[in-house]
Amino acid sequence: MKKIVYIMVLSVFMTGLPACVDDYLDVSSDSSLPYETIFSDPVLAEGAVFEIYERISNSFNGRLWPYKGLNTDTEMNTSSSKGGQVTDNAASVAVYNNHGTDGAFLGSATAIAFEAVERTNICIYGLRKYGNPQQGTKLGYLLGEALFMRAWIYNELVSWFGNIPARFEPLNDETLYIGRSDRDVIYKQLLKDLQDAAELMPWAGTTEQTATVVRPNKAAAKALRARIALAAGGYGYHTYSPVATPALSNDPELSIEKTYTIARDECWELIQNEGSGFMLEPDFGKIFKDNCKVVLTAGGEPLFELPFMYNNRGTWMTAAGVFHRGAGGSGNPKSGSDPYTSVAMGGAHCVVPTLFYDFERDDARRDLSVALFRWSDGKQELAKRTVTSGKLRAEWIDLSKGKLNSANNDGITPIIIRYADVLLMFAEAENQLSGPTGRAKAAFNRVRTRAYEGVSQMTYVEANSADKKTFLEAIQNERRLEFVGEAIRKADLIRWNLLKTNMDKTLDDIRDLNSASGNYADVPVYVFWKYKSADPNEREIVWYGFERGEVAPGTALGSTAVNYTLLNPWMETNGWKHWNPNGNEAPFTGISRWLYNVLSADAIDTYLYVNDPNTQQVCPLPQPIITASQGALSNADLGY
Repeated sequence: MKKIVYIMVLSVFMTGLPACVDDYLDVSSDSSLPYETIFSDPVLAEGAVFEIYERISNSFNGRLWPYKGLNTDTEMNTSSSKGGQVTDNAASVAVYNNHGTDGAFLGSATAIAFEAVERTNICIYGLRKYGNPQQGTKLGYLLGEALFMRAWIYNELVSWFGNIPARFEPLNDETLYIGRSDRDVIYKQLLKDLQDAAELMPWAGTTEQTATVVRPNKAAAKALRARIALAAGGYGYHTYSPVATPALSNDPELSIEKTYTIARDECWELIQNEGSGFMLEPDFGKIFKDNCKVVLTAGGEPLFELPFMYNNRGTWMTAAGVFHRGAGGSGNPKSGSDPYTSVAMGGAHCVVPTLFYDFERDDARRDLSVALFRWSDGKQELAKRTVTSGKLRAEWIDLSKGKLNSANNDGITPIIIRYADVLLMFAEAENQLSGPTGRAKAAFNRVRTRAYEGVSQMTYVEANSADKKTFLEAIQNERRLEFVGEAIRKADLIRWNLLKTNMDKTLDDIRDLNSASGNYADVPVYVFWKYKSADPNEREIVWYGFERGEVAPGTALGSTAVNYTLLNPWMETNGWKHWNPNGNEAPFTGISRWLYNVLSADAIDTYLYVNDPNTQQVCPLPQPIITASQGALSNADLGY
């Protein structure tokens, strides 16, 4: 008689995950019960499914999620400028300087992620054999949930490590030590899993289980299926292609025509059912303000978010949020100097220096996606030349839930997929199959119109719809601007086979910005700031000199000279202060240029990558996993 270990059979689960999102992940027990007892009982079966999330909270907490998707033409690790000088950690992975012996950074997290896969396999096996899971029943939903979570975890692991072992049954002697499977095998199973999951799960908000976005629903399954279909039909490493060389699948079941048809049809069904527990949020900023407040109720734009315990697990804001330091920059959780949090938050992720200028001035996403400020001891100051995304901000947290003060953990639930992605995936798939049709243009226009606060952008869309190629390029750029800091850009660039191409273009742009030339010749050299009011308790600032052509009197575009005769009266009259790279309160040591001529040519050459990104699109499996495989696994097939 088979048994399952580590099943949570506590009464806390009888109320469901949403009611205990703040405390369920740290509860587990070593109960051992027969499969038929657990998976025929909805309460016990739900406890078994929740164990999947418990493993996720330990694997994707501080490594596999917060550092996913770096570096690209949009986001980068803050320490990337160190290039090849950093090894065996997040910065090394980000600059494509991977090492086959890595174990410290990804080792334990990856092992726990594979444990999460095993737990999904146990739940799927047990529910199908003993639970009689049917559509409309709780056991049916639980099977759909387990299938969804297996698909999500496997897709993440393939994104990290490429071709990995495919195990879709509970471990046995024959499957304990197996080698890499081609990602084709994995993707085909995931597409089937998600098709089954969508049939078993209801729309969001229609049941207790789908009342929040931290448990999946029909829309989430269909959207994830579309995303995986596009990945399966795109470029990636294969076991049958040259080592570390991106290639399309040679499996006829994963042809571009078939995978893009899956994506188009799934997204179109979602578009037709908009309002079934999801919508395109009219206010772009509200999506991320709600995310920071841990608003979990279904019905908005997010289709699924990864659950973490508020103020106890998860380091999403800590990694990808606006930099937010405590007393003296110590980041000491005991300092208590900050009105929001004393945790050293944000700044592990940043955006490429040119991103602010790649938005149009009227695009409402710009100032939400790119934060030109940071927080220091409870007050804003102009960011240093490293600028973060602005979608995660400590000032947006709900203080009624408590300050964020538990080491580096914040409990922010990362948005895995949202409805805007569905609209743009539909436009892309429809264009690939039929060209820029009216349906494709309408979907694209909805996302872009929201960015311009309701002003229709159909003129822009029509101007970029001459043919498939032009329309695809417009979609690719729109995805870049829409999803800043959301950790999906790298997967997009890889499937389009544009990773190195776009990163090289970004490096050229950085060179131009550094010399105030080319497309950045109208970018000011000097920036200034002042507090919003004269109130001594004022915490927020305004700035001058970031907009194209916004030149202070006494300075010139591209100029390194300052005419103090003209500059000082303007500053005194208007209350402006020079940007101080050491912070507002630090002694002023003289005027500094914001970006112009501050990077050496050598520094730019290794700014985003050390080795060819196309040859290191995925990481080597951590050495402990290689060692434990008894010779079944190696990183040699990745070129390491």
